[in-house]
Amino acid sequence: MRQLLVAGLILLGSCSSKPSTSSDILEATTAPTTITKQFENQIAESILEEVRESLPDLKGATRVQFLREKSEQFDHSVNNKLLISRVLIEKDILDYLITSEDILLRSDSYASILGALSSLDWKPDTYERKILEELNRIDQTIAVLSAKPNTESFNQHAHMSEIRKSTRYPEDTFDGRQTYLDRLSQEMITAQADWFDTYSIYNPSELSILGEEGTVRSFHYTADGLVINLDQVRDLPSFELKSLAVFYGFPGLQSFIPRPSDTLRGFLNLPAYTLGWAGYILDEIGTRDVGNTLDYLYFSRLQASMALADLKLHRHEWSVDEAVNYITDNAPYTAHRITLMIDQIQKNPGYYTAALGGKLKFVELKRRCLAEGRNCEADFNQQVIDQGPIPFEILERFIL
Repeated sequence: MRQLLVAGLILLGSCSSKPSTSSDILEATTAPTTITKQFENQIAESILEEVRESLPDLKGATRVQFLREKSEQFDHSVNNKLLISRVLIEKDILDYLITSEDILLRSDSYASILGALSSLDWKPDTYERKILEELNRIDQTIAVLSAKPNTESFNQHAHMSEIRKSTRYPEDTFDGRQTYLDRLSQEMITAQADWFDTYSIYNPSELSILGEEGTVRSFHYTADGLVINLDQVRDLPSFELKSLAVFYGFPGLQSFIPRPSDTLRGFLNLPAYTLGWAGYILDEIGTRDVGNTLDYLYFSRLQASMALADLKLHRHEWSVDEAVNYITDNAPYTAHRITLMIDQIQKNPGYYTAALGGKLKFVELKRRCLAEGRNCEADFNQQVIDQGPIPFEILERFIL
């Protein structure tokens, strides 16, 4: 059918009784090319549409096999040189889905899993070096901001213990837990108002906040909302509220509004991009919110510590107890809260490490943007949100 249509178009283009002029010749050569491009893009779009419609109902190996078959069909049916950029990007995403989902389904290699969850080509040793550098940066900043006059040295372990003891927690009652959820909701509204200039275009969003008890998770975020474990009120320090609002709400994770149905982006599993962006923007806001900078740093310290624990646990360099003790000593959160988070690390290897890697990648991209003298605030942020989540290699085509 395809060959007959192209041949028919060529025949139609040559059916003219008028003498040929230079403009006629140009029209005869360009018109079929334009129509051919449209035809090629229509074929590509139909394949991609079938992927988008069928993928939600497929699981496991069947899903990977389907993706591979559609990619091969695309390669055999379409001339990539005639495709528009949007379609080419969708094909790149399709191919990334094949690789990443196959790795996450079959591979026991922690390095491969990190690559699939991040789209970065860093080795585990590179992650460790970068995580330790980030932890050192955070610790030095905390020490400078927390130093007391006439004090010779700063004891981080003692400082974190004191913050854990002195902070406010919700009352251990039904009303106390409800008040906590109400306060967090109000902080999210405030964050939207205070940091409105983070993007050049504001897309309002609503995030439902739910409390639950008897669960093995501390915080669980999905497109449906944020679910918070209320079992132990001492897992919910008041200094964390602003960080939670920025990280999970706007301008953090809630900035990634649901993708339209005409893209494969919504099928990507890239915590490096989404959680990485939330961690990156948390630091940006923490720097601007001068009176509360330490509170943001404590949350950043927790996230970076979890990334290190993720790496150490899955490289069999730490036990669970060693991971819990390290984080408890260096962040002002309870051992119970940290134990719940460590449990999630064991069930989802690579997520925290990939997320921290994504945060550091966004820092790197921001530095490159500044070095080029471009607008690297709202415009830069808007491009990241509008284009993502996508593999970083594709993102760099747009913003660099």
